[in-house]
Formats: sequence, structure tokens, C-alpha cells
Amino acid sequence: MKLIPAIKKDEALVAEMDSLLQVQNGFNLWWLGQSGYLLQWQGKRLLLDPYLSDSLTEKYAATDKPHVRMSERVISPKLLKNILIVSSSHNHTDHLDKETLVPVLKNNPGITMIIPEANRDFVAGRLGCSRDFPVGLNDNESVSIDGFRFHGIPAKHNELERDAAGNCKYMGYVIGFGTYHVYHSGDTLLFDGMEELLRPFHLDLALLPINGNKPERKVAGN
Repeated sequence: MKLIPAIKKDEALVAEMDSLLQVQNGFNLWWLGQSGYLLQWQGKRLLLDPYLSDSLTEKYAATDKPHVRMSERVISPKLLKNILIVSSSHNHTDHLDKETLVPVLKNNPGITMIIPEANRDFVAGRLGCSRDFPVGLNDNESVSIDGFRFHGIPAKHNELERDAAGNCKYMGYVIGFGTYHVYHSGDTLLFDGMEELLRPFHLDLALLPINGNKPERKVAGN
């Protein structure tokens, strides 16, 4: 399969992002492949579910469900600087990739990482970080960080799964900043009550997965 080519990549992409740091009206958003995005607003950068390696291709190369990247890798994670917040919606590698996140955390001292509270121990183990480092959210919970407000939304992948304490294992986030609200759903199927949860935010943009739900693919649906 031919990879979707990057419009800009690596140093050229960083230069474009840097050139827009002083923009005061609106916000900028770059798709980084898979479910990964970089959102930039008033000089601040959020990194959402970045997957910027080939770790899954290597992991599943000799299995009956090979993972082939659809889009060209647009940037080395080592080049991502001045990141205020990075998020992970759940524990699957394309949303919590050690090869991506370890260099991002190393190169961005002071960064905040937002995760589902249910996944705290798993995240600390995979990334080798302190258990207390990530900020954990559940549905109906919010956290404010330097002008951004993250609201937890449950995700169905393939179930609305919770841990023993009732915390969602799969989540999306509505991100409020200025007058805007952006919904990054993570991996989810449509579920009863989703519209009612999202309607009060009057979303400006929704970032949604489109893989579908086919059991023969041997991966969770979205």
C-alpha cells in the first residue's frame, strides 16, 4: 500500500509551526498521522495521541494481523519542542507509544501528560515515569492547565469499559480554550448518550476515528 505522503515533514513542518506561533486569531491544527494531532493556540502547543514511530509494524510483522502505516511519518518526536500538554486516550500502542512519548517527555521539561485515571499504573510502567507524573481524568471530570480545559468523555472501544473503581479505560477529551471547543474522541464507537454528553459544549471541531467495526480485522472497532 502506498503511504499517504506528508505535505511537510520534520524541520520544514517545525518551521511552519514556528512561523504561526504569534497568530492571535483562531488556532492551528496539524494531523500527524493515525489519531495524532498538534494543536497550537496563542503560542501554546498541545500534542494529542501522537504515534510517530513504526513500533506496531515491528510488533505485528510476524503475526496474522500485520500493522502497516497508512501515512508517512511526518516528524521525529525528538523535534517536537515547547509542548505544554500531551494526551493519551487509552493504552493501545498507537495512542500510548513509548518510542514517541519518551523523547517528547525528555525534550519538554514541565510538560503535563493527561491520561484516563484507570490507566495510571500501565502508563507509568510503559513510559518508565513516576506514577504521580500523569494527570488522570475520568468521565465528568475536568482539569485546567494554562488556558486549556480538558473534559473527560467516555469512549466505547468496543465497550464502555471501566476498572474496579469505576474509572473509564477508554476516553476522549473535549478541549476548551478561548471561545473554542475541540473534541478528540480517541477510539470509540457511537454509543447511546454520546450526543447528550457533547451537545452542551457546542463543538467547533470533532476529530473522529473511521476504521469501522469489523471483527475479521481482529482489532477493536471505532
